[in-house]
Amino acid sequence: MYLTMRNKIMFGVYLMYLIRKLKSPFFAESFIFAIIGMVLFYFVSVPSVLANMRASKSFYTYFMEAFVNADFLVQSILVLALITALFFVRNITVHAILKTRLV
Repeated sequence: MYLTMRNKIMFGVYLMYLIRKLKSPFFAESFIFAIIGMVLFYFVSVPSVLANMRASKSFYTYFMEAFVNADFLVQSILVLALITALFFVRNITVHAILKTRLV
């Protein structure tokens, strides 16, 4: 394919734009959160969780007992997901505050 000078320059511009977007904390945290979610769904049976949740009387005690009785790997993944979610929320709020201050 014959590339003109304009196409080469625009390809470089698009490449730099993509690299800057990939360095964004929102993209990185979303990617990590998605990976953690996929790993968690691999190890945890969602239909079993939903069936056991309906049989339980208390929402809080069910999740506490499920967390305590889970494997260490599942507990670690849940803690990592919680930490990632907290960082994601923190970055959203910091971004919103900075955006209102700079406008």
